[in-house]
Amino acid sequence: MVTVLGETGDLKKKQQQLDPTLQQLVKIDQAGFLEPFVLLDRADNEIALDYVSYRTAHRDTIYRYFDEFVVPKAPAP
Repeated sequence: MVTVLGETGDLKKKQQQLDPTLQQLVKIDQAGFLEPFVLLDRADNEIALDYVSYRTAHRDTIYRYFDEFVVPKAPAP
């Protein structure tokens, strides 16, 4: 769905009209974190089997995904 939105052009204009959840998904995809999002947040039983091998090969990506999208940043003092 995100790919189709991007292919139709003017995604930035359309993004304001999208559901907030879909807006967040577009941001996740643009940041390159779609794989960890699916694996950690939307996994079914079959996808969950890939967790160990994905974690082993992409631990840094998982950390960055959590840092940027899952755990909120602390406000600056």
